[in-house]
Order: sequence, then structure tokens, then C-alpha cells
Amino acid sequence: MLRVAYIDHTARWSGGEVALYNILTHLGSHVDPLVILAEEGVLADRLREKGIQVRVIALDEKVRNRNRNAVNMQVVSAAFQLLSYGRGLARILKQEQVVCVHTNSLKSAFYGAVAAKLAGIPLIWHIRDHIGEPYLKPIVASAIRLLSRMLPNGVIANSNSTLDALKLPKSKKTLVVYSSFAKAISPPSNVTMLRPKFTVLLVGRLAEWKGQHILLEAARSFLPDQHVQFWLAGDALFGEDAYKEELLRQIEVYGLTNVMLLGHVDPVHELMEQADLLVHTSITPEPFGQVIVEGMAAGLPVIASNEGGPTEIVVHGETGLLIKPGDPALLARSIRELMGNQEERRRMSENGIKRVQEHFVIERTVTQITSYYKGLIANI
Repeated sequence: MLRVAYIDHTARWSGGEVALYNILTHLGSHVDPLVILAEEGVLADRLREKGIQVRVIALDEKVRNRNRNAVNMQVVSAAFQLLSYGRGLARILKQEQVVCVHTNSLKSAFYGAVAAKLAGIPLIWHIRDHIGEPYLKPIVASAIRLLSRMLPNGVIANSNSTLDALKLPKSKKTLVVYSSFAKAISPPSNVTMLRPKFTVLLVGRLAEWKGQHILLEAARSFLPDQHVQFWLAGDALFGEDAYKEELLRQIEVYGLTNVMLLGHVDPVHELMEQADLLVHTSITPEPFGQVIVEGMAAGLPVIASNEGGPTEIVVHGETGLLIKPGDPALLARSIRELMGNQEERRRMSENGIKRVQEHFVIERTVTQITSYYKGLIANI
């Protein structure tokens, strides 16, 4: 059994942390995990409930929540704190006889590198973000690309799109493994159900690049129709409260009585069972799109942006529609197209479930990752 340390700077219940939880709770007897987090939170609580060892080593909140694009004088102070933090983690890695470090976020990738190098053990960066503009400033993206060549022994990416953005040399040992569905898949009950209102659902944290404002613009054209409603599930997590306020202002100014901001919803699959269509409106390349997989598993046809990870999940015309991002009129037309064709939605629902079963189940993900560990460690 391999003793692997999983390191993350946050314990918030966000996409990358949900994906990590799914991996850790399905490892079986292959890996003995030690999870090291920089704060207490939902992720820590849920992992402990599953009997997984969690160590919380507090990291200064200013460093933990530092904006990824902030390039200023404070970067030197933050770097020293991360260096010191990494040294402390190295001692724990040695004490716990860890044989490999698996970082789960960009911040943890840096102090995890310090810890792994000082402990003399292999380091894996799991990249879940699009390393490029506009998500990152060019200078920040270039720095991460350079360090990804130098520091980790291996790199795992959550999509081919994410891996391509890193621009790594072919000599780097890499793995693309999708964030997978970790629940039983059962035939959906919502495909042919007749309801008083057709419900369009968007799930994701409230962030400008996620494009919730695009859906609000599209919803304006449905206002005369009392049989259509739009649900936005998710909340502002990482200093994005101003964007949430802008969405609320947009709803008020436009009089969007057909829109509901639901806040954080858990479990989200119960919400999906009440919806007719899932939309995904990111205006910059989404690294993967885990919620799309969840929606397809629930039998929802999907309309998603045709950039980044969603293009590796949705098969256009078969499991949903891929459309140009940032175009509210096109989004509205696409919604109407599927809304008016129940048979097409039923066909996409069946195809989506089949695609999840074939490509996006957690057992497949865990097998790929554990095999990757063994190969990487054997060649160090």
C-alpha cells in the first residue's frame, strides 16, 4: 500500500475539492492517504466522516486567499511564508513515511514542492486550472508553465485542454484524468415528466468567468413566457461578492421574475432531478466542467460553451449542444430549440448517461491514478 500525501490550500467545497473527495473516498486498498489542508472546512469534515486521516496545518489567511494574479511587493513576503510552511510540511512527510506528494491546487503546488523536495520524495502537480489568459495574467501563466517543467516529477491534468495550456515537453510524465461521477447511475425520472414550468438550470460558483450574467441576458427574452424559469445554483466563494451583487442588480433592473438565485445547494443531484435542461456558460475556457458530467448522469441534456474541457465531455448533437460562449442571443435560441423538442431531449438524455458510464466513472479515474503513482515512483 502506498502512503500518499494529498495537499490543498483550501477546505472549501468547490470543484477541485469535490473531485479530490471523490478520489480519496474510492481509493480502496491501493493507497493509504494522508490529507494535509491549510484550513478547517467542509472538505476536512467530510473526509474525517469517511475515516480518512486529515491534518490541518494553518496557513496565514492573507497568503491562503491571495489573488492568483497579484504581482506586487507583497509577493516576496508571501513567498517566504510559503517556503517556511513547506519546510514544516517536509518534517511531517518524513514522520509519516510518505512516498509521494499529490498537490490539488496551484497554491499548494508551490509549498508542496518545497515540502517534497526537502523530504526527498516524488512530487505530482494535479492541475485543475486553465494556465493562460484571461484566467491568469501572461506573466503569471508563464511562471507557472516554467515551474511545471522544473518542479514536479509528474503532472496530472483534468482535461486535454488543461494539459495543452501548460505547454509541457513530451519528456514530462503526464496523465489526463477526468474528474469523475462517483454515485450510482439510475434511469432519470425527469426526461418525459410534464411540469408546469420548463426549468433551465445553471450550477457553479458565482464568478464572472463562469458567465452567469450571460444566462441572465438570455433569460430576458423569455420574460413574456410564464412557463419557463431559470435556476442559478452556487455562491460567491473566492472574493467574488461584487460579482454576486452585480447579478442581483441585473435581476432587479431587468425585472427577471423568471430567475432564482438559489445559493449553494447540496446535494445538487436532487436539484437536477427537478430540472429539464442544464446550461454551462463559461466565457473563458473551462478546465473541465465536472457539473456537466453530473448533469449528464442525471439525464439532463446540456448546452455548454464550445471551448476547453466541455468539448471533451459533451458530444454536439448527441448529448447536448456546444455553442459559442458569451452570446446571450445564441444561448436563448439554443434553449428554445431543445425546449421545443422533447424527443430530442430524451435521446440526448439516454446518450449522456451512456457516455458518463463509458468515460466518467470514478473507478476508471482511481485505476488510472494509482497506476500512474506506481509507474512514477518506480522510475524515480
